[in-house]
Amino acid sequence: MVSLSLRRGVVATAIVTTTVLAGGTTAFACESQPLPIAGATAVRAADGSYQLSWVAANGVRSASVYAATHPIDKAQDGKLVAKDATGAVTVTGLAPTSRWYFTIVPGPSKLGEGVAAKLVNLEGVNNARDLGGYPAADGLRIRWGTIFRSARLTPATTTGREEIAGLGVKEDVDFRSTAEATGEGADPIPAGVTHVAEPVGDPDQAVPPDPKTPPSTGDLIMDNYRLLVSNPNLGHQFFDALTHIADARQRPVLYHCTGGNHRTGWMTVILLKVLGVPDDVIRQDYLLSSGTTAAYLDAAYDQVTLDYGSFPNYLVALGVTDQLTRQLRHALLEAPR
Repeated sequence: MVSLSLRRGVVATAIVTTTVLAGGTTAFACESQPLPIAGATAVRAADGSYQLSWVAANGVRSASVYAATHPIDKAQDGKLVAKDATGAVTVTGLAPTSRWYFTIVPGPSKLGEGVAAKLVNLEGVNNARDLGGYPAADGLRIRWGTIFRSARLTPATTTGREEIAGLGVKEDVDFRSTAEATGEGADPIPAGVTHVAEPVGDPDQAVPPDPKTPPSTGDLIMDNYRLLVSNPNLGHQFFDALTHIADARQRPVLYHCTGGNHRTGWMTVILLKVLGVPDDVIRQDYLLSSGTTAAYLDAAYDQVTLDYGSFPNYLVALGVTDQLTRQLRHALLEAPR
């Protein structure tokens, strides 16, 4: 499980809990001042309850916990779900199909540390999670509740469809090929959500082998990762997705392919790179998805180096400008107040 924390209004220390990945924790030192509450984690249990834990600084005896269905000003607009808590609490009784965001507020303070469950429960849908909380450029953090990623939405159960609606997304960016989308059906998104087709893998996107492209490894998925990088017909969809994400009218945004691991995984690598997320965090997020291996990601990275020399050069080739980078960081990163 990867769980990260962000103190609302103050740049905070973020802790990545990697129990699922490696059984340990990795701390990222980007603290601007001592925090009364740090290292918060939130995990949604199968019964719909939430297990919250945190570390309190010396002198902090207890904290109140607020919950809200939107990530902004949770302590101001959310409901009190626990008080006089000391380091851990189980929150029950919340609407099961809503997306919940928590703020842990020490003592009489009105500022607290915000956290949400990294893994997003969408019944029937795989590899769903919130990109919020990850450490990024300039000591900032990605805002919770702005960017979601997942596998195809069509298997969503009735409950899963209610949970999709509970995310509050305004735009659904679909990387499935035209054939996949036709065979699997339309995404079950609420009325008012814009569906944007950015097909990756259509037959007309195929190109002859480039002399720069190494010979096949015999692993079709690995070869496809390299084609995602080297095929000139497969970059504009990711660039288009970035421009949609940068548009405040379209956020929150959910993007997906079929499995939610390869095309969606590479899109996430691109986005997190633009936002200045550390490489080890990008790798950890990538490997959270079922069906991924480090070798697949490394194959794509190797192709970037071969074709472009560096990842920044690759981003330029995709069309990512300094202006777009600034727009995305301004939109998605939590700044000190």
